[in-house]
Amino acid sequence: MSEPNSTNDHVHTLLLVDDEERILASLTRLLEEEPNVDVVCCSSAIDALELLEHKEVDLIISDMRMPVMNGATFLSKAAQKWPDTGRILLTGFSDVQSTIQAINEGKISHYIAKPWDDEDLLERVREVLEVKNLREANRQLLITKEQQRLQLQELTERQEAIIKSRTAELEQTASQIEIAYQELQESYFQSVPLLANLIELNERHKKKHAKRVADMTQILATEMQVSDRDLRQYYIGALLHDIGKIGLEQSILGKNPPDMTPSELKQYQQHPLLGESALLALDPLKDAVQIVRCHHERFDGKGYPGRLSGENIPLGARLVAVTNDYDNLQMPHNFLGKSLTDLQAHAYILQESGKRYDPQVVAIFDKTFDSIRKLISKSKEVVLTLDKTRAGMKLSQDLLNHHGLVMLSAGSILTEHHIKKLTQFEKAFDTKLTLQVLFKTDQT
Repeated sequence: MSEPNSTNDHVHTLLLVDDEERILASLTRLLEEEPNVDVVCCSSAIDALELLEHKEVDLIISDMRMPVMNGATFLSKAAQKWPDTGRILLTGFSDVQSTIQAINEGKISHYIAKPWDDEDLLERVREVLEVKNLREANRQLLITKEQQRLQLQELTERQEAIIKSRTAELEQTASQIEIAYQELQESYFQSVPLLANLIELNERHKKKHAKRVADMTQILATEMQVSDRDLRQYYIGALLHDIGKIGLEQSILGKNPPDMTPSELKQYQQHPLLGESALLALDPLKDAVQIVRCHHERFDGKGYPGRLSGENIPLGARLVAVTNDYDNLQMPHNFLGKSLTDLQAHAYILQESGKRYDPQVVAIFDKTFDSIRKLISKSKEVVLTLDKTRAGMKLSQDLLNHHGLVMLSAGSILTEHHIKKLTQFEKAFDTKLTLQVLFKTDQT
């Protein structure tokens, strides 16, 4: 017999049933020479049925003519209770009608005429056991497949539970990202709000800048009726557009671009490339990454880092170019070197249509400006040095001196007198104060 299949290498049990002892002895001698075969014998069908109740058998070889119960009837009963057990019938030439009965009722796979040829009988036995091996292998394969399906289902359910839990944690600080997060449901997107928070920590004077840019970009993109997929990518790209600035020195970030040295300006203009390289491995974010790279390109081709122009600039980047500059122009540090009111920033965007900005995007920005003002009308929280503050600003947190004592409490409205006294304090103690204030959109 061929070596056992790797999927089923157990010892095969063969049951021989015949009322003639010499037949059983002859068959036993022949079959026991086969590897991985264990032979058991019964001298009657009744005894064989009793044995089958207690012992697993791979193949039955039964004689046709036996007292009390013939082989056809015996194999029929065996087929009903143990259908996976192979069945071979030994029959004489005169038992044609009984053989047909056994084939029909006992569902035998082979019948062998007596006297048998040893090699022929062995070959039939091997065929039956090989078929049984294949069936067992297939059964094991189905079991394995079902186990893998259950494991995959469990893994999917566990992953969905993790995603749902993370989404709930992020709702307070990044509710809008939930749209992309819930639909994509991939681990890549779990890191997006965390990265946005890192950007904010790096530029403390631009508190919630990335969130405002993302929200405004969503208004423009929705008006342009982009697909849901693009809407998510644009939102994520807007949230992460300044991630490359994490690699810049604070001394550079604290300056207006016009005040930077050529070397500092060159470093500053590399932040889109730094951001792209940081996110490049995240394939599901590939469209958002293009926004990170291209949001400082200009429509007229004079931007950086690639000097792209017109529609060669991805649409998401053209949207963020407008929303990012609109918000930045109202901040203390920007490319003009001075902060503007929201109306002045709006006028600047319209003025630069066709130069810095895509005219189509500018038109959408102008059309939705009331919605944008309404969205951003809530006071902005920013961190300013004392020389950047103005009377009328409201402190959002307590102002502490270098000893940790409260100089002005949260909620205080700055007056000219406050600013004068704080300036004197800076000079007296040779220190620099930073104030966290609410910066309204209509404030100069």
